[in-house]
Amino acid sequence: MYRSHLFDSFDRLRLFDRYSAFTDLQSLKDFSVRPLRKSLRVNTLKSSVDEFRVWAQKKGWALTPVLWCKEGFFIERENREEALGKDLLHLLGHTYMQEAASMLPVVLLDPQPGEAVLDMSAAPGSKTTQIVAKMCPLPLTPSPCGERGSPLGVLVCNDVQEKRLWTLKNTLHRCGVTNAIVTRKVGQWFGKHMTERFDRVLIDAPCTAQGTSRKDSDALLYCSAENIGKMAKLQRELLESAIHAAKVGGTIVYSTCTLTPEENEEVALSLLSKYQDQVEVLDPTEKRLAVSGKRLATLEQGVQDSLLVQDFLFHSAPHSSPSAHRFVRLWPHTFDTEGFFCAVLRKTKPTRPVERMEFIRFQEDEVPLARSRELGAILERQYGTSFMEEGERLFQRKDQLLLSTQSVAQFGLTTSNYSLGLPFALRIHSGQARTLEGDRLRLDHEIATLRGMDATKNACSLSDSDLDCLLDGKDASCDAQLRGDVLLRYEHLSVGIGLAKEGKLKNRLPRWVVVKSVIPDSHA
Repeated sequence: MYRSHLFDSFDRLRLFDRYSAFTDLQSLKDFSVRPLRKSLRVNTLKSSVDEFRVWAQKKGWALTPVLWCKEGFFIERENREEALGKDLLHLLGHTYMQEAASMLPVVLLDPQPGEAVLDMSAAPGSKTTQIVAKMCPLPLTPSPCGERGSPLGVLVCNDVQEKRLWTLKNTLHRCGVTNAIVTRKVGQWFGKHMTERFDRVLIDAPCTAQGTSRKDSDALLYCSAENIGKMAKLQRELLESAIHAAKVGGTIVYSTCTLTPEENEEVALSLLSKYQDQVEVLDPTEKRLAVSGKRLATLEQGVQDSLLVQDFLFHSAPHSSPSAHRFVRLWPHTFDTEGFFCAVLRKTKPTRPVERMEFIRFQEDEVPLARSRELGAILERQYGTSFMEEGERLFQRKDQLLLSTQSVAQFGLTTSNYSLGLPFALRIHSGQARTLEGDRLRLDHEIATLRGMDATKNACSLSDSDLDCLLDGKDASCDAQLRGDVLLRYEHLSVGIGLAKEGKLKNRLPRWVVVKSVIPDSHA
């Protein structure tokens, strides 16, 4: 069975023969049938890189840093039966399983606190959550002054398919994102209806996905000339829309996970030709790593590989041709990753007139500030903290409270949003009265796992056996003095919410957490 599949994969790799003029064809084919190295990114909204290193050491994992992303790591494990996707940190949103090449576009986008950012094709949310983490300016852990970094600015994350939007929304919630607005529009819509609204725009475009063949050789089944042409047409439309949506002076990153020049260099070059006086290319190697201040010089090989492709396309010397630009092309064999392409652009002049648009109200109602304070006071009496920080605002949809930011509240959207904010608490009404005074609040799992360690009351520290019971879907024991909703803690993690009664802890963890997770070997 394996031999048959292997031969089938090699047969499909004949599609790569057309790349022999500008890469080592045999190396490309050899790496394209090798399994990908496991890699993940630390979600710094919830954990620091140092905390993750301690966790990995307990697990016996060997870590190799991803060259272009200081939060990214390749993972080597002796026991491969332990699924990384069932690791407790992943289930609670402290880490995200993400291929190393996929981390590059956001590093090149370089989002900053206070900016308005558009992720035009956002699902399933790997780059979206990476963007938000980059927008958080201060260390996650509280300082001696009690201050802590929180996401600043606004991220509009968009997709067009309902199923993908559900995945995106769940990813945002698991990772603790508060400052995102989710929309459901075709990407072409933004160029006209939100012209010059964004400081940075990421268009990780739909593509033929040739670069993903290491994890799915079936991707090569959809690479006919006709399909490549259709994808390239769509990509040009989306990139043009991204350019229009960016402010003058704004940054646009165009990326794909395919290898075809038609969907990569040719798409970027066609838009540069069309807007040659209004858009320029930024050198990706000039980006600097925040942790060291060093330039991303390691990408120079990827730049040279793209120049070789452009040289082949235009039959001229790459450094003298006016059409040659410093894009990044990652072949699977260059850094032992997926195949990927990135172009970093800057908008220097307007590309279309800004039309007057009417703003549409959010589907969620903003909770008045005075009432938000009253709701916060209810939580402070119960947990010793309101779980809210400066600059944040509550929204409400029916009885569901959602935590977002003042920046989101003030951001004018010209379409109805799909969702916004982080699940915060459910209003539980007492009797028939639907008044604030008759309410109690049931904290949501998402805010509990983000800020549960802030609580000074009604928290339960779990033993290894307690945690095992809960992750198996069972109830556990607790201090007999605890009553009602309590926060569940394990080591430095807030695991969720349980219901304490007479020394028993009723399991209220959501279904995606209630699995037999793997805890550090030293505690097994």
